[in-house]
Amino acid sequence: MSELALLGGTPVRRTPFRSSVVIDDREWEELRNVLKREEFSRFMGSPTPDIDKLLVMPSAAAADLEGQYFSFLGGRTVRRFEAEFAARFGVTYAISVNAATSGLAAALGAAGIGPGDEVITTCMSFNATAMSILLFNAVPVFVDVDARTFCLDPEAVERAITPRTKAILVVHLLGNAADMDALLAIAGRHGLKVVEDAAQAPGTTYRRRWVGTLGDMGVFSFQETKNMMTGEGGMIVTNDPALAKKARLIRNHGEGIPDETWDDESLTNLVGLNFRMTELTAALGRAQLAKLAENNRIRTENALLLRDRLPDLPGLTRPDIPPGTVPHVFPMLYDEAATGVPRQKVLAALRAEGIPVGSGYLRLMYENPLFLRKIAYGKHGCPWSCHLYGRERRYLPGQCPVGEALLRRRFLWFYHIHRPNTAADMEEVAVAFRKVFMNLEDLRAATGDFTIPYKW
Repeated sequence: MSELALLGGTPVRRTPFRSSVVIDDREWEELRNVLKREEFSRFMGSPTPDIDKLLVMPSAAAADLEGQYFSFLGGRTVRRFEAEFAARFGVTYAISVNAATSGLAAALGAAGIGPGDEVITTCMSFNATAMSILLFNAVPVFVDVDARTFCLDPEAVERAITPRTKAILVVHLLGNAADMDALLAIAGRHGLKVVEDAAQAPGTTYRRRWVGTLGDMGVFSFQETKNMMTGEGGMIVTNDPALAKKARLIRNHGEGIPDETWDDESLTNLVGLNFRMTELTAALGRAQLAKLAENNRIRTENALLLRDRLPDLPGLTRPDIPPGTVPHVFPMLYDEAATGVPRQKVLAALRAEGIPVGSGYLRLMYENPLFLRKIAYGKHGCPWSCHLYGRERRYLPGQCPVGEALLRRRFLWFYHIHRPNTAADMEEVAVAFRKVFMNLEDLRAATGDFTIPYKW
């Protein structure tokens, strides 16, 4: 065990870590109920006499519409899932969608974001965060992150505000809570909407309140790797009936509902999209929501155990996990200057020991060629070239030095803190880290190809 597996020794671990998909009889029962009823989608896209009432009906009340065979708000399983989710997070409205990306777009659309508008967001997230801004032809403005939380730096947000700024899209990255007090204060001073991307943070609290419920709207993800999962899917939450109404319209072909009495503002962004969740997906969601507390408990306990089992290793900083945080992954910071070993070598050595680690996202969002070349809709630079915008927006290397340093040199992520991986699994991770970092001299001298791929 003393010789690194990368250099011919025996790996610490040969057994793959387990998937985050955790199901039991509850999922099968919920799915069977939907299959027996032969109700796969009960959304109606046309107006009914009670449509004005439905559009602003709280999710708890909508769950009781048992007489509705079809409804603009969806079938019974969708509405029950939404009501249960709203109750879990203490909000009036929960609006299910087919993906968190759709949810972010619908939330921004509901907030009235459109051509000529700027939305400030983090430089570091999954591409879906930025793409959701483009959907209604708004322009993303990327700013740097806080080096401790990896979430939006409020000072950078303040500096980025222009007369075109209409919203802040906050991302609670890796389960960490952004500095919402500061961000909400900035938004209040400048009259901006705040949408929270809580895809990786369902269950994290900020000053004893759920993240995702602090701004005007919040969005959660149920993609397979998330804390609760339905394969694909998401949920918008809000306490604002006007925003809920518009989000419900955007989700479900809303352009068929208005009549000649609607004003221009009410018609804004109703472009006939279909972001609806199926009854089968909602069935999985109900079962998974019941597991969220336990899933989060295991994630947190595994992360805390791993943090405590890792000794003070040269060049490695363990994550800070404040009370109320539910870690989505286990992010460490690496310092090549302290070890003299390139990060890629350390990653390769850990992977050879059977520990699937990564370095974070492939790139910062503004480094996507779509943004560097400003090509989205058509070939003429829309939305940046839109006459309603009238500004020069450039995306350049170096504009977010903290984010760039984290991705290029510092991040070292271990992903599998989730259930059903156990404390014993975390012990093996710690053993592998100690082995690699106690053999840095051998690793420093090693030559060859260090591109061992990450394997889920």
